[in-house]
Amino acid sequence: MATIRKRGSRYNVQIRKEGYPSITKTFTRISIARKWANSIEADMERHLYIAVPDQTTVEELLQRYQRQISPSHKGQQVEAYRLGTLKRRLGSIRLIHLTSKEIASYRDIRLQEVSPASLKRELTILSQVLTVASKDWGISIPQNPVKMISLPKVDQARTRRLEIGERERLLNSSNPELHRIITLALETGMRRGEILNIKKSHIDFNKSVLLIPSTKTDTPRTITSFK
Repeated sequence: MATIRKRGSRYNVQIRKEGYPSITKTFTRISIARKWANSIEADMERHLYIAVPDQTTVEELLQRYQRQISPSHKGQQVEAYRLGTLKRRLGSIRLIHLTSKEIASYRDIRLQEVSPASLKRELTILSQVLTVASKDWGISIPQNPVKMISLPKVDQARTRRLEIGERERLLNSSNPELHRIITLALETGMRRGEILNIKKSHIDFNKSVLLIPSTKTDTPRTITSFK
């Protein structure tokens, strides 16, 4: 049964149940404390609760996700880069200490380094990792801290265009391989992943048609060259 004690301006929850180690957690609001206690006790009654070892770190979850889940994703290379960033910045934190305050601090620091859109992508992956850990790996995470913080609004509009002379400077500063990739991207508007996955079998040289079998929307499309 859960015991809630007020200590200063915070509420300490302690849950003791036969067959489980004693669990304690502190909250700033009593309503959240009660909600958390009820959730843990319900999981214990249904034998769904699995205690998180005190030494389990965020990095361990990120590594497991990268091994087991990422390989099935189309953008696993980009995802691997973002997972690496999360490991460097948050990996050493024990899972039991990964609070909304820690995530908010990470948000504020990263917003000085990257755009709101990039930050949102990083935190989306972290949220997915925690969800998978909770639903599929049997690790009890009563509240996803990523969902408890506010994120800056992301402007989806893309209005930036190359200015006079920028195309030439961009191409002149690239090596031959990158030169071809940039040219293709500028002429077709293809995404990076689509360009890097082009195979010779995708090209109909007689008709000057390129097939893109795997797209972001899972709908194949073609690009025709007009001479």
